[in-house]
Amino acid sequence: MRDYGLLGEGFEGTVCLTGEASVYYFTGFYTTARHPKQIGPTAVLLGPGIKRFVIPEKWRVQIQEQNLKDSGELVSYANTQKAYEECLKTQLRDMDLKKVWVEYGELDIPTYQMLETLADQLGDITKKMASIRLIKTPEEIRKLRQSARVAVEAMEYAKTILSPGMRELDAVADIEYHMRKNGSDGVPFTMKLLSGDNASVVTRVPGNRVMQKGDLVLIDFGARVNGYSSDWTRTFCLGEASREQQEMYDLVWKMERECISLIKPDLPMEQLMEKVFEIAKGHPYGKYFNPHLGHSVGITSHEWPIIEPGVTETLRENMVITVEPGVYIPGMGGVRIEDEILVTKDGYEILTGLKEEKLVLKTEA
Repeated sequence: MRDYGLLGEGFEGTVCLTGEASVYYFTGFYTTARHPKQIGPTAVLLGPGIKRFVIPEKWRVQIQEQNLKDSGELVSYANTQKAYEECLKTQLRDMDLKKVWVEYGELDIPTYQMLETLADQLGDITKKMASIRLIKTPEEIRKLRQSARVAVEAMEYAKTILSPGMRELDAVADIEYHMRKNGSDGVPFTMKLLSGDNASVVTRVPGNRVMQKGDLVLIDFGARVNGYSSDWTRTFCLGEASREQQEMYDLVWKMERECISLIKPDLPMEQLMEKVFEIAKGHPYGKYFNPHLGHSVGITSHEWPIIEPGVTETLRENMVITVEPGVYIPGMGGVRIEDEILVTKDGYEILTGLKEEKLVLKTEA
């Protein structure tokens, strides 16, 4: 059971979790009808021998229909913010209020102010929650495999439809529909399908640009299946690639594959950064490398820790991370290659990948 014991021996205080990912992790309640906070806030209260799931009354039917085995005691309130705060006060009165742990970034101001007056001290448990969720259970790995498989099938499909004359947004709609038909509950983030110079800026989103022959097309997306996300990227060229485009692709592929080859338990993540900078050094396009190399994946598509300069964490068995080097050159576009990697007992397993890995998509247009 996911309860107070997960916080570790010696942990003291009461925990009030309000982030949707944490609520799902500790109760199993998952819905795509609307985000729970759009109907009303939810919370999980944890203490020694105590686990309470505080919900708006409107969610009771959906929660009961899911027949959750690990939700704890179900406590509902009458759907208003005031009723929610009063419910929390009532449920917390018989718990340790010397220190109440909350997720600062997931707490609305009225609830924070109420808890501040109720507890002797508030503490931020955000990083500890991320650490608890970092190591995946066999069931979580099974769900992550499912999510990755749906996204891989969609990328294979994308290879068959991308062509000059197609708008970026039309391609996105087609690929997302393919994932929906194959079991995705939706997408964990806005799909990036960027062509030509659009792909040279990583914060852009798809638009009305019409893809042209010779364009680089960067596609970064994931699926959501049974509450778990995927995230991966490939870059293609519509028609024959120029020498410069091929060199960009080859550099990024080498970065990604050599970093992946190092993955094993107990490897400091900084060694992945050292490897990618070593490869970039001296290459004509190395200065265009964006030093965001990866992150953990789980309930959400982008979780702690982030693999970037200054990272101090170490790889551990049953983590699922991405490795995603990218080179982005104004006027030419961008190349990113990203895979999801499961850290295994003796090394790694790549959860994503294409039947045929190559830059060029042949096209008649």
